[in-house]
Amino acid sequence: MLELTKGDAPLVFPQFENEDKMTVSEICCKCTGCCRYVSVDIKKPRSKDQIDLYVWYLLHRNVQIYIDNDKGWNLLFITPCTKLQGDGKCGIYPTRPKLCKDYSASSCSRTGKDHTHLFMTPDALLGYLEEEKNKKTKKKVSNLKKPTKKKTK
Repeated sequence: MLELTKGDAPLVFPQFENEDKMTVSEICCKCTGCCRYVSVDIKKPRSKDQIDLYVWYLLHRNVQIYIDNDKGWNLLFITPCTKLQGDGKCGIYPTRPKLCKDYSASSCSRTGKDHTHLFMTPDALLGYLEEEKNKKTKKKVSNLKKPTKKKTK
């Protein structure tokens, strides 16, 4: 079971009564989940220094790392937009940034799983990296043990 440290706020999307009868767009307009986090691309860690940096990120509250469906690595900050009003409406809707205008329900984290792995703690990240390292080692050993075919004349 994942343990969050005191002060962590997991990214939670609201559920609605009769949601099964709502369209994706209707859910999108009521949810505001996309207004509650910031996500930026990061590189897959390839060195001990990068891994150490990513561990450092995860030692901070409301910070997560995920691998998206396209195998891209992302740094996630769970922090609401300062213009999100108490009623869930955007306080600067007419002048909101282009990124907000371009956002569509089809890219929503709530209506579809947009990641393959989510790391909320350093241990989760390190465990995943160790598993991946072991898979690569087993694959290399397996390839070395495969008999080679001799050519016949």
